[in-house]
Amino acid sequence: MLIIEEVFPRIIEAHIRNRFQPESTRAGLERYRTMGYQAIRNLPEEEMQENRDALEKAFADSIRKLEEFHSSEACARQDLVSQDSTDSS
Repeated sequence: MLIIEEVFPRIIEAHIRNRFQPESTRAGLERYRTMGYQAIRNLPEEEMQENRDALEKAFADSIRKLEEFHSSEACARQDLVSQDSTDSS
């Protein structure tokens, strides 16, 4: 739960604040997902599956946030470029 509730969100927040490369952020998320799998490997099957599903959902949500951030940032840059070219015309 620590990975899901604290680590994944902190990685995304740090990425947005510091503008890390998306590939390095994705690699960090994948490392923590792997650690999560290692942490649940000895749980009973039903509990392990429940935790695996929660881990995968949190990972997918984090990747989605990362992609949304970069697509919105790309749109904002494109708007600035368009505005600059219009202003200089």
